[in-house]
Amino acid sequence: MKTKILEKVQFEETEKKAIHVMTNEVILADGTVHPSELSAMKELQEQIGMGPDLIEEARKTTVEDALVSLHNMSYPKKKVLAQILEDMAISDNHLHDNEMQLIIQTFKNIGIGEETE
Repeated sequence: MKTKILEKVQFEETEKKAIHVMTNEVILADGTVHPSELSAMKELQEQIGMGPDLIEEARKTTVEDALVSLHNMSYPKKKVLAQILEDMAISDNHLHDNEMQLIIQTFKNIGIGEETE
């Protein structure tokens, strides 16, 4: 994961949980969990400040609830999220079609592409 993008923004707890949910969905989208994806997820959790308790809460968060939280984020945070999801999708050195479709649908659901800077 690229650390520079995460230096620019501070996520709230609900946003962190939502990011965890959607990055996990990206990891699962191709039907295989690669060790490199698990490493990337662990690194992301550390970079955005997710401790064990928050990770456990995130595991109980639904995709629908996550999308609501992500939709309510500011545009700059959504841009960082887009980079996070892309980085997670390619962390196994392969961008699977299911991952790309999930990311595109997520962008539509949270309003990326509808706003301008």
